[in-house]
Amino acid sequence: MLKLTILLNRVWFPPDQSNKIAKAYVDWLKENPPDNTIQKTICVAIGTGENGNILTYGVSQIKKGKELEALQDTTKADLFMASKVENVKYKVDVLLDFTEAYKILDITPPEEV
Repeated sequence: MLKLTILLNRVWFPPDQSNKIAKAYVDWLKENPPDNTIQKTICVAIGTGENGNILTYGVSQIKKGKELEALQDTTKADLFMASKVENVKYKVDVLLDFTEAYKILDITPPEEV
């Protein structure tokens, strides 16, 4: 079984704000280049959310032991976007692999894992 921890970042914004959010993201990256020692981007996808908003998904693999740093870095970026663009909403989730999730529950995973 593949063992990894995923960071899922979702950002919703109105379609008429797409140019502003794209510019804000580029500005953020200029000052805050990605740190591949913390997380590695797997994919970025765009779709639609409720009420016709644009929904972007960022999926990253978090390096072992770097969950807090990944969560902090992503949240800072989302807060920056929200400060530059009206009506931005975001949600960040850390998704644990099976064995890591069992550790949080303080039990040992089954041997077949």
